[in-house]
Amino acid sequence: PKPKPKLQPKPMPQLAPPPLPRPVSTVESKGPVVPVPPVAQAAPPVVEKVTEPKAGAAYLHNPSPEYPEAAMDRGLEGKVLMKVHVQPNGKPDTVNVTKSSGYSILDDAAVRTVKQWSFVPAMRGKTPIAGWVTVPITFNLQN
Repeated sequence: PKPKPKLQPKPMPQLAPPPLPRPVSTVESKGPVVPVPPVAQAAPPVVEKVTEPKAGAAYLHNPSPEYPEAAMDRGLEGKVLMKVHVQPNGKPDTVNVTKSSGYSILDDAAVRTVKQWSFVPAMRGKTPIAGWVTVPITFNLQN
């Protein structure tokens, strides 16, 4: 019988040692490396609906301004536009004329009246807050 050839074990491939992990940096820095703390994810803020204050004689039974007698005698008419700051309690604390009627007697009568009105305040969710509202008042002798 023929002698069996001797099997030589296959040489094992030499594996290079794994490379050491290197810190990954997107910014080259010559100073010491300072670890950045992870950013905590804050809960998203609850957004409450904000509504503007409301004005007008239909709300809260606000009286119409008195037509100044001197203005009636002279036939003065006009529209006054006011910006009103309404407090959370519904009372105005600032009334500014943003567009004059052209007659200070009518403007003054409108401001005097609106300062005594009550408003539906602005709301953040269910909480009353201060806010601005525009109030027009028209003085018309045809009414």
